Amino acid sequence: MSIERTDIEQALDILGPGTRLDVLGENAELLRYAESEITAQHSERRLRVRVKVNRDGRTAGGTLETLDPIAVQVLADRLTAALADLPAPADQPEAPEAADTGTTPDLEQLVVEPAKSIVDCDPAVRHEWFTTVRDGLDQSARLGGAIRYDVLDRVVADSAGLFRSETLTKVSIQAIAKQDGQSASVKLVHRDADLIPIGDIPGRLREALRPLPAREPFRGTCRVLLKPSAVNTLIATFGHWALGAQHYASGRSVLAGRMGQQVVSEKLTLVDDATDSAGLVSGFDAEGNIRRRTPLIDSGVLTGVVSDRRRAELTGGVPTGHAVPDGWRFGGDPVPSHLLLDAGDVTEDELLAECGSGLVVNRLDYLRVLHPKQTLVTGTTRDATYWAEDGKLVAWHPQLRFTFRMDEVLNAVLAVGAIREIGDQTFMDSVVVPSLLIDAGPLVLA
Repeated sequence: MSIERTDIEQALDILGPGTRLDVLGENAELLRYAESEITAQHSERRLRVRVKVNRDGRTAGGTLETLDPIAVQVLADRLTAALADLPAPADQPEAPEAADTGTTPDLEQLVVEPAKSIVDCDPAVRHEWFTTVRDGLDQSARLGGAIRYDVLDRVVADSAGLFRSETLTKVSIQAIAKQDGQSASVKLVHRDADLIPIGDIPGRLREALRPLPAREPFRGTCRVLLKPSAVNTLIATFGHWALGAQHYASGRSVLAGRMGQQVVSEKLTLVDDATDSAGLVSGFDAEGNIRRRTPLIDSGVLTGVVSDRRRAELTGGVPTGHAVPDGWRFGGDPVPSHLLLDAGDVTEDELLAECGSGLVVNRLDYLRVLHPKQTLVTGTTRDATYWAEDGKLVAWHPQLRFTFRMDEVLNAVLAVGAIREIGDQTFMDSVVVPSLLIDAGPLVLA
């Protein structure tokens, strides 16, 4: 779904001075399957137009699903009326609405090349992927999950002359296999379908569904080995609540006022970098700010937060490129978007050996935040949760619920894995993380 610049310019003319448009054209192709059979094929085309108008210190916004001039004019009239009804603002200087236009070399927008394997998608490929995974499993196993191809056309433009555009591609496959009352899952994400190792998935699932006895739930404290999918959820949730400039400045972050201090284990180094090809690359945010590589934690020490225009004073007066869309369902404050946790030098076998007797968690189904300032969360495990003895997997462990403080867990890291995996979250574009071995204490099995 290409977005024509002439349509954007026409809409800006209709809406008038002080307008910013954030336009997203979504093209999604989805294949779902359950019980080893394809259950649905879905194709979706959608245009979302977010409009923000700022005049004389008053701000109003709205959304459209078209750039048709008649619809744009209707919204323009409504926004003009809404602005007129707003009270006069206090006499204070207004922050500029236009994003930096990138006139200096370090502000050049990243040129993102869309992957042809996604743009020129063929439904037969998705069917072949499904067949490869299904036929690679034992006959008694049942396969469920989904394959999704996304092409996202993005434009951010304003009435002051800003115009940024890019086309992003993304493919994801989730494969959940069930056998003998147990389940295991693999999720792979990339910007290029040709780089998804489909042939590896059956073997990973077969290995995960190993014939082990089931044990009773362990109660108490023990070491916990979090595999990359579980670390993905942990790091993304921690970053969302702790590493945004607004949360930091308002004191809602557990890290507020601790810049330059040790805040997590010295084994952890974390950056947000939308230009790193290890994740899903992107050039700009919802305000049109260039995305910048932003160091956040260096060997456990807090070194930065991410910002938008409103909170750019915390990042040297320049936004880091982390403004979120207007009306975003996860809040309006700047938050990380492309997290990358440095790998360590410990193999997966060595991590398991160092775990000794403890829990191995392949996936956290979700984490729900109970107390943001304390980073207190609750969540459940899902798919291939094991018990280890003397560094070897000896039993399936029942799925369980954790309640813990994320900052305490991240301070209890004993070792970091050498292999990273890329994943995503509904509130974050991409997360690239290794396995983490957590010492006994902060994760209590009750």
